[in-house]
Amino acid sequence: MFGTICCNKETLSEEQLFRYQSVYCGLCKMLRKKYGQMERFALNFDMTFLALVLSSLYEPHERESANHCVFRAVKSKVSVENCFVEYAADMTILLAYFKCEDDWKDEGKRIARLGMKKLKKYYEQLQTQYPRQCRKVEESLRKLHQVEQDYKADADAAIHFSGEMLSELFVYKEDYWSETLRNFGYDLGRFIYIMDAAVDYEEDLKKGLYNPLNKLQVQGEQVEEILKIEMGRAVYCFDILPLVQDQEILKNILFQGVWTKWKKKKQ
Repeated sequence: MFGTICCNKETLSEEQLFRYQSVYCGLCKMLRKKYGQMERFALNFDMTFLALVLSSLYEPHERESANHCVFRAVKSKVSVENCFVEYAADMTILLAYFKCEDDWKDEGKRIARLGMKKLKKYYEQLQTQYPRQCRKVEESLRKLHQVEQDYKADADAAIHFSGEMLSELFVYKEDYWSETLRNFGYDLGRFIYIMDAAVDYEEDLKKGLYNPLNKLQVQGEQVEEILKIEMGRAVYCFDILPLVQDQEILKNILFQGVWTKWKKKKQ
């Protein structure tokens, strides 16, 4: 599911791209600081988006610093840190733990088993710090896995549980905006699952794997219409939120970046 909620770098201004990369680098730095060097490989664009949304909404105090990047041949990169970048790092590890567990159960990947063992202690800490988020992710993924094993299951059930999983991650705290954020995350989760299903459709068909689009018997333009509906719902929630900081970057992601995989598939 990772990598869908990304930006379109080509249409961002130089200043906007610098800001986006600074938050991305801040998330990478936070992963190393809190969890370790190897855990930085869990870094993804989706949680960068989460950090940007919450930072825009709540406008916390931020710290900028220039650091040498071990993954890039550059002397230094500017990184941004705040409480929501830290929260996004925590949610990255939460999702990475379950990704490893899923890969181990479904495909028997030994490296996934090793990753799961390494991340388990961090997951246990996150359960104490974020019980609501951990409970929802664990519950949603368990139900999603059950649906994917049952070929008679309603196709929308899997899409629903994917939405449920992401919905709670967008709620940093219960307040006036929590319900809108929850709905926003839910609609994004549905969009991501359908997008992944569309991209993997032919491969899933060959391998005999569950794919909701096979159940729905839709392809091509029909899939695109479904994706537009789901993203339209997410944008409706987005427009309710009083976002000023980084608004143009966020719009770039929602109106352009999220369609990258689909455009690539259509080529």
